[in-house]
Amino acid sequence: MITKPITIAGKPLSQFYKLPLEKGSRVLKLAVLDQIAIGLHNTFSIGKKPESVAITSRSFDQGLLTVHVKVGGEEARVYIGVEYDCLLVSCSDDTDETYLGRYAYLTLRAMMWNGYCDFQEYYWPACFALGNKRSSYVDVVKKTGGFTITLKKKFSGLFRPGDDLPGVTERTVVPRERLLDKHVMARLAPVNIGYCFANTDLLNFHSNHYPFLIPYVFAATAYLKTVKSFKRFVLNPHDVDGISLSPQQEELNSICFAMKEIATIRFNASGHLPEKVAETNKLNDGNQLSLLKLWNKALPLLILQRFTHYFYTYGLRNVTGKPVMRDMKLVEFSMEVPVLSFVLKDEVDYYELQLKIKVKGKLLRLSSDSIALFLVCDRVKTYLWYLLEAEMDYKLVWFFSRVNFRVQVLKGYYKEFFEGFVEGVGRWYEVRRG
Repeated sequence: MITKPITIAGKPLSQFYKLPLEKGSRVLKLAVLDQIAIGLHNTFSIGKKPESVAITSRSFDQGLLTVHVKVGGEEARVYIGVEYDCLLVSCSDDTDETYLGRYAYLTLRAMMWNGYCDFQEYYWPACFALGNKRSSYVDVVKKTGGFTITLKKKFSGLFRPGDDLPGVTERTVVPRERLLDKHVMARLAPVNIGYCFANTDLLNFHSNHYPFLIPYVFAATAYLKTVKSFKRFVLNPHDVDGISLSPQQEELNSICFAMKEIATIRFNASGHLPEKVAETNKLNDGNQLSLLKLWNKALPLLILQRFTHYFYTYGLRNVTGKPVMRDMKLVEFSMEVPVLSFVLKDEVDYYELQLKIKVKGKLLRLSSDSIALFLVCDRVKTYLWYLLEAEMDYKLVWFFSRVNFRVQVLKGYYKEFFEGFVEGVGRWYEVRRG
């Protein structure tokens, strides 16, 4: 019996050369490419100024990137397939599984900036069925000068081997002080302080802070029931001079000042070394956990306050001076603890893991606007917020909120790359098979 050769987008696998990618990424480094090329032959002028290469067009078909190039007066097509840990490369001329040809080498060099090229945007393992021009999971849209690859709406949470997942090794509940004895609500006065829940989009570079609390000074209406006007944000203890504060407000103010000190998000600049990226991420993770602990300390005091508002800031630069009336929305907080659970569905070709959140046994209706890292709300009742009780909780909620609260995993790589994550989740939360 004759065995049909393995092909990639119709091209025999035997004609593809394997280039190793950086561990945990889809990055090919120039140093690696040159080292391999030197080992094969010395005719490419390695280390010298390379021959001029003109990339005339690019296309993406059945999971394979095709780059049309001109070198001197000659034309060629270079084929690139992106795998989990290697790059598969061939061309219309002389590259095969044992030999990296001149056109392939020069094309890869031309694609590199700053000594490397990241092929992540072309990494769609198992998304193109053999012989099918179209994918069930992504859309390839041709446009002038190239194409774009986007996930279909139904698969906005598609997981690929190597994608980051939240850690699920240990769930530690942050202690939350509960007020067992009855405290007096905050005093009423014509000029007093309230508390603002400052939130923003964490994915926007300019929206550069985690959710935190900040006091504000306001003037009340005649019957002291509503805010007549906002005077200023309270940025330091001197901003409340002359205002009579309760002991609870004094303590809450101290917590607010501590929050603001660590609320700023540190970002990694392009080109940062891995060591610097790891250092920045560690600092951010530490600040997140510290903020969660401060929120837990603040919550029992916060629900005693008569005036609390929500402010979508668009960045720390706007948390200054006088609050704008139209931006300050009435808000409430609850001591009830949200409970996470998951549903794993078998959808024939893939599995889908869905996140559910309940409060007192009732499901919250979720949207991206109902998540504020440590806090969640129902998308219909956006005035009532609940505080999560563990670092693992908010990391999972934040992860799922970016993919419409559901992750899809193709069955071809579920067992090797995702099953362990589901088992880890199952040690701490209910995972129901749907």
